[in-house]
Amino acid sequence: MTVRVLTVALILLVLCAAMPAATAVATPPDGDAARTDLAKGTTETPISITTDGPATVVVQSLVMQPGASSGWHSHAGTELSVITSGSVSLQTATACTPVTYGAGQAVFIPAGVPHQVVNTSGAEAQVVLTYTLAVDAPVRADAPDACPT
Repeated sequence: MTVRVLTVALILLVLCAAMPAATAVATPPDGDAARTDLAKGTTETPISITTDGPATVVVQSLVMQPGASSGWHSHAGTELSVITSGSVSLQTATACTPVTYGAGQAVFIPAGVPHQVVNTSGAEAQVVLTYTLAVDAPVRADAPDACPT
């Protein structure tokens, strides 16, 4: 009897494996709708965004002229930014040496990390910023210089 049960199980397994997998049917877009990519960038930094409850997502466009600085500040939630043109230098309280990011690069800054962004290039820089914040939290809080010279 054990051999018979194993034989039936093996036959069922072979039959299931040979059956074609069900394919999902996609739903095509309908009506007048258009998507526009605002930014696309790559980062070497692992990204993790979690919230303890409801969240607000804020997306901003930042244009920085040569020599402009954000000043030292922090955010109550995570920041994920993409440089869309030009370049900017980022200093954080955890790494005071400025790191330059150019068009097509993404920057992830965890919540609460003081930082400043400076356009040290001779050309305009443009950045698309996305913040994930607790509901009603301010986007920005000024911070003291974390890397005095």
